[in-house]
Formats: sequence, structure tokens, C-alpha cells
Amino acid sequence: MIEVVVREGLDADIDQLDLQNILKVFVEHLFDGERSLSLYLTDDEEIRQFNLKQRGMDRPTDILSWSYFEEDPEVEWIGDLMLSLPRVKQQAHENGWDLKTELVRLLAHGCAHLAGWDHERSKQEALEMLKCETEMLEKVGFEKIYTE
Repeated sequence: MIEVVVREGLDADIDQLDLQNILKVFVEHLFDGERSLSLYLTDDEEIRQFNLKQRGMDRPTDILSWSYFEEDPEVEWIGDLMLSLPRVKQQAHENGWDLKTELVRLLAHGCAHLAGWDHERSKQEALEMLKCETEMLEKVGFEKIYTE
């Protein structure tokens, strides 16, 4: 099951079913068997609070992830993603992409984290993680977004 929740009052003109389908493709790429996760779309202030609490960084970020897979590779519920929609909109503008491209790019990034990848551990792992993200993006029709 893929659960998508939008914070009450958040201006989110997003196709939640489309996001669920994209996340399902990513989960199938990364994991064996039936797996579940949640995606919570929120604002900069709420994600800033979680970023401070979880990572000690007092600033908003684009996406946070909580992996349960690393503790138990057999677990069905692999984790939770929290995404700041205002941050996604800002980064889409900065990158010259539409909102959906930036959103899907970040979902691939977050799912890679749920699978245990961590770009902050080493340059080699960052490259491998990017390759994994690129493969996921290609599966949902976003080809070569990092090479344009």
C-alpha cells in the first residue's frame, strides 16, 4: 500500500493517484515482495521542525525519510517520506523544471534513502545512489534529467 497524505490547508494541486503509481514503480524497483510506505506533503515550517529534531538542522529541507527496511529487511512497511511542497516548487523553478519533474526526482531520492542508500557516506555511494535514482526515473518516463 502506498499512502499519500496532504497536510490540511496546504495548496497542493497534485494528482495523488499518479504519485501512488510512481511510488509503486520505485518500490518495485528497489524491493522484493509487497512493500508499503507513506508520503506526507507538508510546508517549510513543519519540515523545518522535523529536520531540527531528526538531524539537528534548523532549516527547511526538501525531503526527509525514515527507513524501517534497514532495521528489518523483511518488513512490509519500508518507511515514511515527508516532503515540503513549497520547497519543491522553489527548486523546480531554480532547476528550470516543472513541478512534477522536481517532485518525482525527489521521490526517487527519498525512496533510495529508504532502501539504505546514503549520498553523505562517500562519493562512491553518492554516485551509486544517483545511478539508482536515474534508473527509477527512467522507469516512469523521466529520462536524462541529470544530463540536460
